[in-house]
Amino acid sequence: MNAIAKVTDQSVKAGTCKGTINGTESFDAGLVVLSEADYPPPLGEAHVMQATQRGTAPEYATKELKVSFTKGLADAKYGLFPDSPTVQVLFVDSSTPDKPVTYTNNNGIAELAFDADKSIFSGIINATLENRDEDTIRTVNLRVDFEALPTPPTRRIPRPPSSRRGPC
Repeated sequence: MNAIAKVTDQSVKAGTCKGTINGTESFDAGLVVLSEADYPPPLGEAHVMQATQRGTAPEYATKELKVSFTKGLADAKYGLFPDSPTVQVLFVDSSTPDKPVTYTNNNGIAELAFDADKSIFSGIINATLENRDEDTIRTVNLRVDFEALPTPPTRRIPRPPSSRRGPC
């Protein structure tokens, strides 16, 4: 006998992260996650928004954006410099899966806010990020608006107990 469980639709809101890369290429994340992390000083405890855009088949090239913002700071505009103590922006371009490119703060502005009552982390990032992995410095201009919502708790679906009888 098969157990059939009825699942009611829950209204789950997903976060959003939309913008442009280098002024022309669209960035529209399908997955936006809000979490918390502990970093070494000076960043310390931080709110973290991670947004992932997955490309189409068959390549499924991904682009990921991660914004870390020190907890307890005021809603304001913050400078994005290489040694910024309050905000870190990381962008990973996996257009070439064998050789992903990671970009970090170089310059720009992050306008960030955290609503403690609703646990919503939102903001606008307008920055030039930089990659120094090879001899030539590569940059990417990023302009995104985001809103990261907390992940709703997972709901367990109760099932009727199975029969403990052994074979007849």
